[in-house]
Amino acid sequence: MKHRWLILIAFFSAFIACTAGKENEASPDFWELSVVDSVLVREDKFFLNSQAEVKLIGDSLLAVSSYRSPMVAIMTLEGQQVVKIAPGDFPIGTFSPASFDISEYPLVYILDKRSESVLVFNVETNELVAKIKLQLPEGKDIRFLGAAFKKLEDGFLVELISSVYDTFHPDFYGKSGDQIYFFGADGMVRSSMFEYSDEYKAVSGSLKAVSYLILGDFGKEIALSLPHSKKLTFYSTAGQVIDSVALPESRFFDYTLRGADQIVDFNEMFKSGEGSKVYVPTSHYFNSIQGSGDLILLETWMPNNQEGKDYATYSHLLIYDKATKKWSETISPRNVVDIGMLAGVVNDTLYFYEGSLMKHDEKYIKRAVLRPIEE
Repeated sequence: MKHRWLILIAFFSAFIACTAGKENEASPDFWELSVVDSVLVREDKFFLNSQAEVKLIGDSLLAVSSYRSPMVAIMTLEGQQVVKIAPGDFPIGTFSPASFDISEYPLVYILDKRSESVLVFNVETNELVAKIKLQLPEGKDIRFLGAAFKKLEDGFLVELISSVYDTFHPDFYGKSGDQIYFFGADGMVRSSMFEYSDEYKAVSGSLKAVSYLILGDFGKEIALSLPHSKKLTFYSTAGQVIDSVALPESRFFDYTLRGADQIVDFNEMFKSGEGSKVYVPTSHYFNSIQGSGDLILLETWMPNNQEGKDYATYSHLLIYDKATKKWSETISPRNVVDIGMLAGVVNDTLYFYEGSLMKHDEKYIKRAVLRPIEE
């Protein structure tokens, strides 16, 4: 354990050096994330090939979407499979889940990129309830994976990206306009908001094509963040700003937005059939925003940008207490293939799902708790 801690400290020394010797009132206190146990998912009903998003349903179920075998799967927190929603199970053909919403379970809302629609399934009756075609604005498209998406009382919130500029071109961030769109229940656009911030617009080279915009769904309100803008903003579900909070300094998370020294031409790369010869670094980013009472938890993903077998992505938590308006963070960042994705919090227990298939064929649901560090 001591040896592993020394390795992690060495890896993150560059980030610690940036903050060492500085008195900063925004610097957070620290927690240890302790894994309590790990439950094997029993795949006796279907096979789930990798993972895209994970979400808790109440305090007993877990929903996982997959992109390699398109589906949304439901399982218990004890690892027992319950049901899956997949193409072929319903008379609608193939669909591609860009995101999903389980706030009205047993109704499951799937944002389908392929048909540009919201598909509504009832998993108790095993039927497709509705298909709502979204009237996308010209020049806009649904993000392929991990799109911000929420079922509203009278419609839907949907993240739309540019269909004009490819994701490697700086104009994708500089000229795409609004990213968050509010649709009515009829699929028509009502309003839009939230452009990429100046930090993204100022980058002249190609950025790695990851989902920088992240959504936190807290029922009557939402949170949006572009991590490199160093802000977390809370909105009503109608789009009015409730509060905006500065993100804290971190011993581990690097807020530097790193781009290539030139523009990668995706079309030329696709035509040649070869990968890009231009190195495009991967910046640190957020994988999810979860909430429990007054606590907001931001799960970070921090690639080390090494090559081959030395490449790894580490994760830790930035934690905001809305009551005290104070930040804290976890120590000892963990490899994401070990800890997995944060699905949510029940009481004081954090639930993670690891099903990437990058380390082993099994999938696990992991329970963890936060323990304060006394300095």
